Amino acid sequence: MASVSPGGARFNAESSESSLLSALRLGDRLAYREAMRRYGGSMLAAARAVAPRHAEDAVQDAWISVYGAIKEFEGRSGLKTWLTRITINKAYNYLRKQGREVSLEGLETHHDPLDGAFNSQGQWAKQWQQWDDDTPDALLSAHVLQECIEHQMADMPEGQRLALTLKDMEGLSPTEICNTLGISPSNFRVLLHRARIRVFSMVSHYEETGEC
Repeated sequence: MASVSPGGARFNAESSESSLLSALRLGDRLAYREAMRRYGGSMLAAARAVAPRHAEDAVQDAWISVYGAIKEFEGRSGLKTWLTRITINKAYNYLRKQGREVSLEGLETHHDPLDGAFNSQGQWAKQWQQWDDDTPDALLSAHVLQECIEHQMADMPEGQRLALTLKDMEGLSPTEICNTLGISPSNFRVLLHRARIRVFSMVSHYEETGEC
């Protein structure tokens, strides 16, 4: 069901970004509600990739900043990209308050022990074991594997975790991610590749041993 603003504008999943943005610039309350519904999950995921313990606070801070800055938003990037960038900056602020150094770690050039995990086409070099999703054992395995992946994500360097979250989970384009993080395309590819290798290597190990 669509929400109707006092000015008569209707907002739902089919509303265009441009119409939503116009209403946001006018301070329309229902437009903000729709924007939070549409982009809030992505903002929270981005904040968790940087500062998991302060993710919700970072998102709240981001919306406060958005309210004051939306009229100056020129639309050079998509609205989702802009909101994600603000959220990441707010999350980094919490790390700075803790005295933690902010960096996109993970661009080392030393030998990667997982080199060779992908073939020449960039695909994982082995076939994954297939489970029957209807069996209790499969459901339990899927739950345990999800926990393993979450632990693996938490242990990643921040840069790798952000690259994987924004690309594979939130669907941002490489260009959007590079603009958001302020990194070069080549650095982004390294971060994403190494993040994927970490996850896929862990999944392979789990399939072979049943342990993370």
